[in-house]
Amino acid sequence: MSLEKSYSRKISSKEAKNGFIFVLKDKLSFFPPLGEVFTLKFEGLTGNVHLEAYPCVCRGPDKPHEHYFIPWNNLQAGDKVEIKKNPSKAQEYSLKIIKKDMEN
Repeated sequence: MSLEKSYSRKISSKEAKNGFIFVLKDKLSFFPPLGEVFTLKFEGLTGNVHLEAYPCVCRGPDKPHEHYFIPWNNLQAGDKVEIKKNPSKAQEYSLKIIKKDMEN
């Protein structure tokens, strides 16, 4: 179980185009196991999501690996996302999106 309180990252153009939030391999422990459904709340909306993975050879064919992500639409490149655990509900997280034009 991870002791971290949040996961955040800046959305890339690939994430925005394909409708997902990348999850770095070393941050997987912050989330429920791959494929396990959890609740993600955003501005009063509640969605049931799960971590997914896809095979990749971006480091070359001799270094196959997987990229991990949470499906989520309506993101724009440069947006910052922050996902926090709900301390009172094990499988519930909240999502905050800071629009790139609102950061400053």
